[in-house]
Amino acid sequence: MAKIAERNHSGQYYVNTRLGVAKTKQEKDFPEFPSDSDVHKLLTDLIEVNAKGFRGVVVTALTGIHLNGSYDPLNNFYGCNPRSIFEGGIWYALQENGIPCGKSDPLNVAKNANQLNEDWAQGRRPQTAAMAVVNFLRLVMESKQNKRARLVDYFFFRLWKYSQNIVGYQLFEVEPSDHSNQIIGSKLADFTLKYPESGNLPQYLVSQLLTGLFRVSKIEVMGGNESVFGTNTTSKKPADIWLEVEGVQTNLYEVTVKPVSKKRLDDSLDALQSTGHINNPVTFICRIDSDVKDLDLVDGSFEYKGKRFDFVDYRHFCLSLFSLLSAEECSTVLRNLSFFVRDKNVSMRTKEGWNEFFGSEI
Repeated sequence: MAKIAERNHSGQYYVNTRLGVAKTKQEKDFPEFPSDSDVHKLLTDLIEVNAKGFRGVVVTALTGIHLNGSYDPLNNFYGCNPRSIFEGGIWYALQENGIPCGKSDPLNVAKNANQLNEDWAQGRRPQTAAMAVVNFLRLVMESKQNKRARLVDYFFFRLWKYSQNIVGYQLFEVEPSDHSNQIIGSKLADFTLKYPESGNLPQYLVSQLLTGLFRVSKIEVMGGNESVFGTNTTSKKPADIWLEVEGVQTNLYEVTVKPVSKKRLDDSLDALQSTGHINNPVTFICRIDSDVKDLDLVDGSFEYKGKRFDFVDYRHFCLSLFSLLSAEECSTVLRNLSFFVRDKNVSMRTKEGWNEFFGSEI
């Protein structure tokens, strides 16, 4: 264990060091990579995309090469124990330097594939980013020491520059007192539907609305306020969000903007069984009717394998809760949603979407 911890720390130190160097550089320090060069385009395709995992694969591969000179990420990606060095070392360095990343990024896109090649890139989204991973790492592996060092430095410089563009992006600020709760609620509901950020934004909005509704009561809202970018990715939860009264779980809520299949209900049943909540009422907050086409709902309810699931429309649910909030609570929800969107791990597409919705007069 001591060796693993030492190795992970070395990986963290390496990424910190490379990013430290990157912060001292400018485009003019890399004259061999002008904007019309193949390398510049490769790194644009690789880095400047919403999907974080491809950047994570390359950071992990470069770290693996640094730790072991004989490591070949193209033909044996898992030979560097990527989960260990990323989650136990690299992730912390990226967080410390404000680089957008998820907890298990490289594993999410590598998908247990040892070889990073055209076959692996096929079907990845966006495929241009996946092929950029392959082509950039090929270039690195084929290059001699000096050129390889320049490629690595340029990669970390572009990674740092991209992160600064995200962190520095200005979100339009909305003054909620100028508008009714329903106008604000309608805008937020539509925004989170168009830019769900992998489902995180709808879940967060619902949790904020419930928190505001029950703030002055014995009812506690659980689950939804956990950071979607946190490090605890394995915690067992009965649902996305649930209510508690004096430590006793009551209502359970699943929030989704994807079709609810029977497989999704099976997943819910597994979670309920494993956490001992099979008898608690479960409500899916989704898009009626588009998300429930495969289910024969009767009065907004569906019985499956002996368990009854209820369904309500996401937009209607949000607007109903907005109508119950005070102006102060509505303002708090809006402010917290804007803080969420500002997070470095939220995509530029979603940040731009916020300004699309709120950048002009409501």
